Amino acid sequence: MLLRQSLALSSRYIIVRSSRRAMSDIVAEVLGACNTSIPTGAHIISRSTSGQTDAANGNTSSLAQPSFIVHSTWSQRDLVRMEKRTTEKMLLLTATSDKASSLHLGIGCDVTDAKAVAYSLDGSVKAVFTKFKPKKAEEEKEVIEVHSVAGKVATNDLAASKRHGKLYMDGEFGSFELSNSADSTHILYVAEKYRPKSESFFSVMANKFPEDPAMSDTNIGTEYVYRDDWGEQLQKKHQPVMCVLDWTDNHVSVLDNIPPNISPGQPVWTPDGSGIVFVGYDHLPERLGLVYCPVRKSRLYHLVVGESKMALPLTFEDQAARCPRFSPDGRTLVYIETEVGGPHFRAMRLMKIAWNQQYASNPEVVISVPKESPTKPDDFPGFYNNALPKRCWASDNKRVVCSTAWRSTHQIIVVNTETKQITPITQSLQSTLPKWDLLDVHDDIIVAAASSPNILPRLYAAKLPPGGRDSEIQWVLVDEGAGADKNLEKEAALTEWGIEVIKDKRSGLDYEAIWHKPSTRHKPLGVILWPHGGPHSVIPAGFDIYANALVRLDYAVIFVNYRGSVGFGEKNLRSLLGKIGENDVEDCFRALDVMLGKWKLSMEETDILVQGGSHGGFLAAHLIGQFSHVFKACALRNPVVNIASKFGTTDIPDWAYEESGLRYPYDSPPTVPPYMEFLKRSPIVHVDKVRTPTIIMLGEKDRRVPPGQGMEFYRALKLRNIPTKVLRYPECDHPIAEVDCEADSFVQMVHWFRQYSTVKNEE
Repeated sequence: MLLRQSLALSSRYIIVRSSRRAMSDIVAEVLGACNTSIPTGAHIISRSTSGQTDAANGNTSSLAQPSFIVHSTWSQRDLVRMEKRTTEKMLLLTATSDKASSLHLGIGCDVTDAKAVAYSLDGSVKAVFTKFKPKKAEEEKEVIEVHSVAGKVATNDLAASKRHGKLYMDGEFGSFELSNSADSTHILYVAEKYRPKSESFFSVMANKFPEDPAMSDTNIGTEYVYRDDWGEQLQKKHQPVMCVLDWTDNHVSVLDNIPPNISPGQPVWTPDGSGIVFVGYDHLPERLGLVYCPVRKSRLYHLVVGESKMALPLTFEDQAARCPRFSPDGRTLVYIETEVGGPHFRAMRLMKIAWNQQYASNPEVVISVPKESPTKPDDFPGFYNNALPKRCWASDNKRVVCSTAWRSTHQIIVVNTETKQITPITQSLQSTLPKWDLLDVHDDIIVAAASSPNILPRLYAAKLPPGGRDSEIQWVLVDEGAGADKNLEKEAALTEWGIEVIKDKRSGLDYEAIWHKPSTRHKPLGVILWPHGGPHSVIPAGFDIYANALVRLDYAVIFVNYRGSVGFGEKNLRSLLGKIGENDVEDCFRALDVMLGKWKLSMEETDILVQGGSHGGFLAAHLIGQFSHVFKACALRNPVVNIASKFGTTDIPDWAYEESGLRYPYDSPPTVPPYMEFLKRSPIVHVDKVRTPTIIMLGEKDRRVPPGQGMEFYRALKLRNIPTKVLRYPECDHPIAEVDCEADSFVQMVHWFRQYSTVKNEE
């Protein structure tokens, strides 16, 4: 039975005034949440297994077990500096034939200024990209520092040569790699193409004579000319170029021999160091947003450095290729691929190319997209990941280790590139730690991060068993992270969580709700429904600092991985195309109904709240319109409310077509877009039925869902006398991820929920 859709309007706006103490407990939870450190990366360096000197007595001995140094990085929100800070820790790992053990090496140190780090193959050289503002300077300087056992051996000022603009360190284009040569004297990276400074027609510079040498480095009258970029979170990234720095003499080479219609990115050195393999994104006829959209037309190319030959394509046209990774012996290249267009995220293919210095073979599929839908939770649903770690190969040069969404979990799998066998290696811990993120693989040592909704992220290591015995792997906890100073069992006992499987009877497809609530027996302060964005993404059952804070504030949270989410098979994912605003809304409401029944809560005596961002905001706005008397309060972050008006202003206009069940004309501009098809699927058509007080949070730099969407909904509610409020964050884009803005939006949301609750918070 679905929830009844009516409540007495007389109780609609009973306001509970939060006391000063009640507000302070929200802030206290935010402060506690921001103290949580999240593992973001790791790098394993092999140590010699023989001939090492004992530091205590100076004796040289042969070690029976190989050992490794692990550099791990952890991110933490700092509400004093209002930024994310990065800490580096060091571990000593020792490995037997089937197991690893660890020892901490000192206290972690702050490395926030290191924006990117690269190591030589043997770990003896370290390159660091950093930014700083010199005294009395107006602009930041970008420099690359190089360190060895002797200390800092080079500092390279990248702006001095005027060979390129700002460096790219994003996930779509960015790269930062030391060369494979013995001395590692060259660094490969991506930057913005150099453009002379723009000046006004009326500047002093413009009035100089044309033959004045100062004029050669100036563009007059171009400061307001618009140039296409790559959209959301890639603003001001117009034309990337690949660069090689010789750090011994500060010489920068810009690699020019690439086709004119592509933007290069994600370059890696070839095994012999003579060339580069990179991704070339086709930017004709238009640049569409890349972030969260691994379906843009792109190919892998091979460029020989120092020769005049044009870069040659390695993969087929009309595909989207990314993340090239060479095996340790340099004989195999793997990468990720899918078709161009369609849903913006879906099951990907893992591909391989046989490689040597003379030729590269045609691509071969290693992981294909499963034709049959999974019928059991243990069935492999497909490869759902748009990135590979920098190092993902086993030492046998046959197996690749990677992570993937698997229903409402993230698991690590081992893929044999020859037999194409896929083996999950984290299932033994899945019931307690359902979310795993692979960080590094080297010499068969694997380092990964793991968490659950009520267990803080921690670091695990394992020795990969020989081929054919992958499932025998033994994981060892090597760093408890922020949980090291806490009683983990006591902390975890304060809350409980689970994954509820729900089946849609009409389609036969299932989906899942992840629930997380206080362990106390009394009724929660409210139940918050939280659908994810995308729509083709997933919320894994892992630790989320703000969801955990909500539970600690006595709310129950329901995440919904509705039909169309990734990790449930392609039939499930594609069932949502042409059905947004219907199937996804129905699944969210049904999940709420199922969980309330499970908890034996009635709607009349429970405050039902809803929040979501992007497509999650689209769903939240739909829910308060289609089920107008159910929700006591709503919070929207950069919501899609009118697909028709969004179409002409977003960086992903194809989204409107594809999610409406139509094919976007990628090679030619649309003549008359089907605006009525877009409009009828939009939440704005239900606005007359909305009765729910709604707070709307907008990033003013959002290119994915421009802030006009939220303002359109705000005005519509205002005209109908529905309590509403807008928060506009000037420096935020789509995620509202700036530390101060993220924290503020959480406090504002919880305060809004309390303001329109009918159940008082117990004090």
